[in-house]
Order: sequence, then structure tokens, then C-alpha cells
Amino acid sequence: MSELAKNNKTVKVKQLRKYLQEKYPNRSVAAIYLEVLENFEDDELVPDLILENLLLDEEDFRVDA
Repeated sequence: MSELAKNNKTVKVKQLRKYLQEKYPNRSVAAIYLEVLENFEDDELVPDLILENLLLDEEDFRVDA
């Protein structure tokens, strides 16, 4: 499914799952997307449309060194 991640080059499904569970403010929306992510492997890149719909981008997942 990586062909659906043309702009996203770094955010993997596992990272988004963790973000939705721990940080996403709307619990109802998070629950819906967690269900959607069950169709993807942990190491796949998140499709652009999912990040766009959640109003997230790669910057939201950067860890300051």
C-alpha cells in the first residue's frame, strides 16, 4: 500500500497507532482510525489521505534529538 503514501516518506502505521492511542484529542475519531489501521502492516507507510484527514503530517511525529 506504499503507493498510497506519495508525500509521506517517514510515518509508519505503528507510529500512527501509538499517536492515536496516546495523543490524539478526539477519542471517537481515533477509535475509527485505529480500526482502519488494522488493514495495514505495522511497518507500512501511512497513506497520505489518512494523515490529511487527521490533520497530521510528518512534523507531528518528529522526535527532537
